[in-house]
Parts: sequence; structure tokens; C-alpha cells
Amino acid sequence: MELVRTKGPTTLAVVSGKGGVGKSVIAVNLAEMLATTGARVALVDADFGQGACAVLVNETPPSTAYEWSKRRGPVADLCLRTTAGVTLVQGAAGPIPPHETGPLLADLDRVVTALRANHDYVLIDAPAGLDGPVRWALDSADLGLLVLAGEPTAVADAYRLARLIWENDPGYRLCAVVNLADTEEDAWSVNERFGAITERFTGRTPDYLGWVPYAAEMRRAVATQTPAIRKSGSMRYAFSEIATALADRQPERFPLGL
Repeated sequence: MELVRTKGPTTLAVVSGKGGVGKSVIAVNLAEMLATTGARVALVDADFGQGACAVLVNETPPSTAYEWSKRRGPVADLCLRTTAGVTLVQGAAGPIPPHETGPLLADLDRVVTALRANHDYVLIDAPAGLDGPVRWALDSADLGLLVLAGEPTAVADAYRLARLIWENDPGYRLCAVVNLADTEEDAWSVNERFGAITERFTGRTPDYLGWVPYAAEMRRAVATQTPAIRKSGSMRYAFSEIATALADRQPERFPLGL
């Protein structure tokens, strides 16, 4: 796949309305696919206490952002270059006290700024839901990637997140990927239904980037802590399509201010 570079570094917040829809799996595989094109890619796991990115690639960064924030060393002290060539940053290895979330997010602002200086893409794997770290990730990003699934409660929770985003900034760039779909037609149907809901109540629809099938290859990949695109041709194709669609966009910065 030939890389189509954006005008400058692109920061992408990977979000979902609820857990269990494969958000971190999407983030890890998309980061690796972008890296295969020759792009310089960083992945920041900002799901404090429940981060899965390091587990999914079976690698351990030298430090977490939470540990690093106590001593304020060089940002490079945080970074692990994974087997696939992705710069991985882990937010925290376990739950942190609620009163320390704000200061940690402020420190992560510095981390993201440093990563943007020498990467083409910075992906932020945000927690599920609507809480502060999610809003920080969206505000730090040039655009959001909303992971959708066809299950009704997942759609409802995703709508609440999309509505929050567009109520605060109607111009915010929000894209969507449908995960866990049986067929391309099924994925398109989920996207169309979701878009109809958001169009009706917010006047906006997310920009559809593609879909990922519900497949045994992905489940095996998660179980073996090896990103699916390394071994599965169908998964590699799916993420290649998503990466191409993402690279074709030329996002502009829209401050969200949540």
C-alpha cells in the first residue's frame, strides 16, 4: 500500500461509546498498518488502568506516563519502538487516584506535542465512554475515529458520544469504523443506521472509513497477543482499506474545548 501523506502530522483519537467493541484492537492494527506504508506512527494508550495496547502486541514500554510524570525526564524515556516499528506510549499500568488524572493529562499534552514533532500519525487509544480522558483525547486530536458495532446498546452509547462532540463543536471531524460485522453489507447497514440517527438529531454524520469482519483470525490474534494484520490476509486487507481512507483525508484542526 502506498502512503498518502497528510499536510502535517495527524493526531487521531480512537474512541467508542462503550467497552467491548474492539476499540484497542482497531487502534493497534491500524497503527501497525500505517507503519507498513512507511509512515512514522506513534500509539498512545490513554486508557488509564485498563490499557490493552501493550498486551495486544506483547511488549512492555520502559515506563508509563504516570511513572514518568513523577520525575519529568525526556519524553524518549517513555517510548518503546515495537517489533512493527510503532512508537508505543503507555499511560498507566493500573488505576490511578482520581485527583491525579488531570495532572497526568496535562503531562500527556507534552508527550503528544513531542510525538507530533517526529511522527506522521499519533493515535490516541482513549477509554470508552464520555469521561475526562476521552474528552482530552478528542481535544488533543485533529479528528476522532469512532468504533461502531451493530449491537443496540453500543449504537446508543456511540450516539451519546457523537452528540456530545458535535454539541460542543459542530465542525469537529469525526470518522467511523464498523467492527465485528459479518459482511460488508452488514457493516454498511450499521453505518447507515447510525448516520441516520446522528443526522436527525445533530445534523451531522461521521465520515465512514471502512469495516473489520467478525472473524476467527482476529480472535486468535487477540489470544496470542499478535496483531491480526501480521498473519491474516483478510485482516490486512480490511485495515489497508481503512488506512488508505484515513490517509486520503487532509484533516484541519478544530479545537473541541470539551
